[in-house]
Amino acid sequence: MPVKPSNGEQEYFLHKEIDRRRTEAKERQTALRIEDRERARTLHHMKCPKCGMQLEEIALGGVRVDKCFSCEGLWLDKGELELIRQEDTGFMGRVLEIFY
Repeated sequence: MPVKPSNGEQEYFLHKEIDRRRTEAKERQTALRIEDRERARTLHHMKCPKCGMQLEEIALGGVRVDKCFSCEGLWLDKGELELIRQEDTGFMGRVLEIFY
């Protein structure tokens, strides 16, 4: 005849199973977030945030910035504004000092 586990043992294994399922659910959520982020990046990469048209890289001094030729928007990646400010000591450089 099989031995029936005690209530303490049943509770222990129940908690272990719940923890295992929570861990699996978190792993699935993380994987989905990574997939969603990659899908969004692929869908929106080099697209204008204002009008959705294709962005093209142009040289602005020694910096390559993203330009939309549809709405004429100019978009900077991280650190590009600082590089432009450092290069331009004229009027534009003084205007950009406002942001720093």
